[in-house]
Parts: sequence; C-alpha cells; structure tokens
Amino acid sequence: MLNLLQEENSSCVILKDHTLFYRSSFIGVKPLLHFMEHCGEAGIPEDLILVDKVIGKAALLLAVKMGIREIYTPLASLSALAAAELHGVHLHAKETVPYIVNREKTGMCPLEQSVVHTNDPEEALKRIRAAVAVLMAKKSVS
Repeated sequence: MLNLLQEENSSCVILKDHTLFYRSSFIGVKPLLHFMEHCGEAGIPEDLILVDKVIGKAALLLAVKMGIREIYTPLASLSALAAAELHGVHLHAKETVPYIVNREKTGMCPLEQSVVHTNDPEEALKRIRAAVAVLMAKKSVS
C-alpha cells in the first residue's frame, strides 16, 4: 500500500474498493480537509482506505470523521495509535514516534498539539480549523 504514494507521486491517497479515488500532493492535513470540503460530509463514500505519508492524531481524527477505518502510513504518532485503537481504526504504521514534529523541528506539530486534549472527531475538526486559521494568519504577516 505504501508504494502507492511513490507510484502516484502523492502525499495522500484515498482508495475506494482498492481503486484510486483521490490523491493529493499537499502536505499536512490539507489533503484530508480538501477531500472533506469537496465531497461534502454527507457525500463521503463508505469503506475508504487512506494511505498518507504521516499520520498524527489530527489526521487520524479527521479520518475517523470521514468514516475511514483502515489507514496505511510510513510514520504515525503514538497519540494517533491510541486514538485509532479507541475508534476501531486499523492503523498500519511502519514506524511510530512520540509525536509529529513541526516543520522547524523545534517541537510538536501545531495541529497535533491542537487535538492533544480531545478524542472527539467533531471537536478535533473545530480545533484543527482554528489552528490552520492561526497558521495562515501568521504566514500572511511574514
């Protein structure tokens, strides 16, 4: 499954019935947010499989929100593994790390940080959107 990321030159691939349904080269949780927006929450098909470069707790909770129950990744955080177990998601990770690091490699990813104190996918979506808004505001100031 992980070979699909290289084959499709993507950071995120979503399969339906083992057929390519969506792919993206965006980084972070942006592919999952983009997929949710374009499908509409009521229009997300069932039985999707997610293959993503990195799965932190934020990405995991977004996947749960979309009804995804099977995920393949080269790298997952321990909090993503715990949330996957809690929500009955089969998370296949090649490597696990204590947490996903930020782009500067100076600490925890701000999106992972935004969902540290929740396991609720609805609450996570709100927190992730708020964190993304803060990050985008900082980016536009620089």
